[in-house]
Amino acid sequence: MIFKLTLTVFALLVLSLPIEHTTGGRDLEPGDRSTFASVSNFYQAGCDDESDDIRTALQRLSSGEYTQIEQARNTLLDRAKKSPRCRKEVVRALMESMDKPDLNFEKEISSYFVWREGSQVLGELKATEALDLLISHLDLTNGLHSSSKVFQPAILGVRQMGSAAIPKLAVALLESPKDGVRMAAAYCLTDIGGVSAMNALRRAQDGEPNQCVARFISISLSTFSYKSNGRISFDNEAPQANIDARRNWLTAFECVE
Repeated sequence: MIFKLTLTVFALLVLSLPIEHTTGGRDLEPGDRSTFASVSNFYQAGCDDESDDIRTALQRLSSGEYTQIEQARNTLLDRAKKSPRCRKEVVRALMESMDKPDLNFEKEISSYFVWREGSQVLGELKATEALDLLISHLDLTNGLHSSSKVFQPAILGVRQMGSAAIPKLAVALLESPKDGVRMAAAYCLTDIGGVSAMNALRRAQDGEPNQCVARFISISLSTFSYKSNGRISFDNEAPQANIDARRNWLTAFECVE
């Protein structure tokens, strides 16, 4: 009886001992920080291993050739979707390739292509961290004009940001020393639409020093502001914004004082 009791106590003691799981000779505990680090390193390695792909994609963007540009866009967007770290790397690489001193699209057509495509990729990624760069170059153009604004490429990315761009556009409209930037900021606010955009235009209207910009703001407000269900709206659905009104608005954008 005593022997059986001793065996029972011994068994209970053995069962109460902590069970160790070993992996590669070391303990692996729940929440082990090295596990998190290994995952982070995996994402880091995944992006770094393909950094050559990003560089190649940027070169293809500057080619101006449709097939190469499509390949480059797909590469950058696919890479950005892999993880937040990869997205950050793609955005940083794009911004570095675009942020060059003394840009002149008329003399450097490759820079224009990088901006035209890069701006749209940043817009598609909703890379609001690039807004300062894009807005500061809103007036940059290759000298041509189009209603699509494809020749003024910073506009392409900014308007894709939607309402997230409104606060910085509002500041640019009030504070930028460059008439062209203020004009393009007014265009983007109108294109994005909404009450916040309308209010930003109204705040800038009276104090705008440039007659062309002031007139464009005025035409934007009169063309796209309207009452709907007892409320003021501001967007492309304005009933008075017919073909002639839109043409007049676009013509006002090309005004040069």
